[in-house]
Amino acid sequence: MSNTEFDALRKVLAHDLMQVYVRLILLLAVVWFSAETFAPFLPLMLWALILAVSLNPLNQWLSHRLHIGGGKSAFVLVALGLIIGGVPAVLLGLSSADYLREWIAILSERSVMVPEANPQVAAWPLVGPALYELWQSAHEDLMSAAKIVQPQLLTGGKVLLGAVANTLLALVLFFIALLIAGFMMAYAEQGAQQARRMLATFADAARGEEIQDLVVATVRSVSNGVVGVAFLQALALGIGFLILGVPAAGVLAFLVLFLGVLQLPSSIVVLPVIAWIWLVSGIPTIAATLGSFYLIAAGLADGLLRPYLLGRGVETPMPVVLIGALGGMAAEGLIGLFVGAVALSVGYKLLMSWVEHSVSEQQVLEANVGSSDD
Repeated sequence: MSNTEFDALRKVLAHDLMQVYVRLILLLAVVWFSAETFAPFLPLMLWALILAVSLNPLNQWLSHRLHIGGGKSAFVLVALGLIIGGVPAVLLGLSSADYLREWIAILSERSVMVPEANPQVAAWPLVGPALYELWQSAHEDLMSAAKIVQPQLLTGGKVLLGAVANTLLALVLFFIALLIAGFMMAYAEQGAQQARRMLATFADAARGEEIQDLVVATVRSVSNGVVGVAFLQALALGIGFLILGVPAAGVLAFLVLFLGVLQLPSSIVVLPVIAWIWLVSGIPTIAATLGSFYLIAAGLADGLLRPYLLGRGVETPMPVVLIGALGGMAAEGLIGLFVGAVALSVGYKLLMSWVEHSVSEQQVLEANVGSSDD
């Protein structure tokens, strides 16, 4: 090759490389700008997508039973969700805010009061006298202790009030996500086709469809079997707390929700509430009995629903769900509690699927090499 031809080739390569670099920089700039613009809405859109994927089978069933289109059935489903779940959720959120606001006012006015022991408790058999003495001792001793730690209690109360405000904001975002999920369910078929096309660009058509099925199954398994059951149980127990007049019903319901996502027993909250009903509340015996049975039944409901719903999807190890829920909550608040658990579970299942697929391909390759050698 002559020097003239070499120089011409070098100029062509330099020109082509410059074109590649410019296009790559422009592409990265567009991707970066798009990501920065969409980042504030990412948790909300992920939540809406999770709701749409989880509720779409119910939407299809409703469309078939009512003999209407998918868009109309999605509107009906969203309306029912807002009515059935929205009203109790708002009441529980307002109850939490009112309760914490009252406590902050009490602490600010330096009127911390510990209830005096009820003399009737001393007449109870076996545990009555000891329980009365313990209660009266707490009444006398905790008064001075509460005044000493009043500044810390006041600061903690303000932090809790901020947490409740964030919870109310998360409830509003949940309803917005539910509305967006309704639009997604109305165009579920088109969305599924677009997802398959996108996955086919990263893998072959068969592999892309397999990945889509795995993602959908994992989302429905975790969202229905873990998050959905925890939400329904917290809602049922929260309604019971409100009817029975339990203090801080919203806070207790949120605690049940948190424990449910972490797959811990709700009896941690239910048993103390039942003890409060019988020992402190003064509720009539019949109402206390019915309320206790209701709370016990609602507290045990997760043990019946979770295995059934998880068994219909893809099993995900509990540590993955736990880490996803805690990490998501630390990063995005209450929204991250749900989105983090589902997103990390999906990532885990995709990683395991990729590993299994790679191992199976390697085994097939080794088998073919061994057969050709023979």
